[in-house]
Amino acid sequence: MRVLNIFIGISALLSSCQDTKTVPKNTPKLEEKESTIPTQKVDIPTSKLKRTPRITNKIVTNFYEAYGKNNPEQYIRINTNLGDIDIQLYNDTPIHRANFIHIIKRGFLNETCFYRVSKDFVIQGGNSDSFKMARIKKRIGDFTLPSEFKKHHKHTYGAVAMARIWKNNPNKRSSPYEFYIIVNPLGSNHLDGEHTVIGRVIKGMDIAKKINSVEVDKSEWPKKDICMKVNIVK
Repeated sequence: MRVLNIFIGISALLSSCQDTKTVPKNTPKLEEKESTIPTQKVDIPTSKLKRTPRITNKIVTNFYEAYGKNNPEQYIRINTNLGDIDIQLYNDTPIHRANFIHIIKRGFLNETCFYRVSKDFVIQGGNSDSFKMARIKKRIGDFTLPSEFKKHHKHTYGAVAMARIWKNNPNKRSSPYEFYIIVNPLGSNHLDGEHTVIGRVIKGMDIAKKINSVEVDKSEWPKKDICMKVNIVK
């Protein structure tokens, strides 16, 4: 993964420019990373595509409304080499909850890692340079999620929220793949109304803080990869 650090460093410089109206100085935005996957043509068998349609912005809401009814789980566990983090997904952000359960069941997050560690701010995961991740992502689809802002779901300590593209995204639609956890004990309320909060850590904030303390390079990528396996608890 180190071969990508130069690219990621350049990407971070381009994507983390400050919007001083909404973001305090020296606080990077939680943007969805541009693809860090090496370019390679991936052919998906037609038979597999017929089982679950590739999701697009045209069908995303209807798809996840139906999917959510049949997949009501909301408790998940992230296993890392540093320990486990248990998360409760909120039922009142139903599209985001259904999406997170969906990508877990499709095995997507098992091919990802915590690729960004911003000290005393966030740990961000849901991406890697794995070709297997690229194949799964291609099968799931290229889309974004409609924002589901709730005034009572804020960026407090332990909040789980989704990254998003900031440019040309007036409706603040979320990435379906990349998420972050707030590790600032004071919270990060400047992000309220900018990113959809989808859940909270109910156990394992000591592990999240441990991840936040690892050594990183100039792009905030951990020098030793922190990969994850994600399971549904109930």
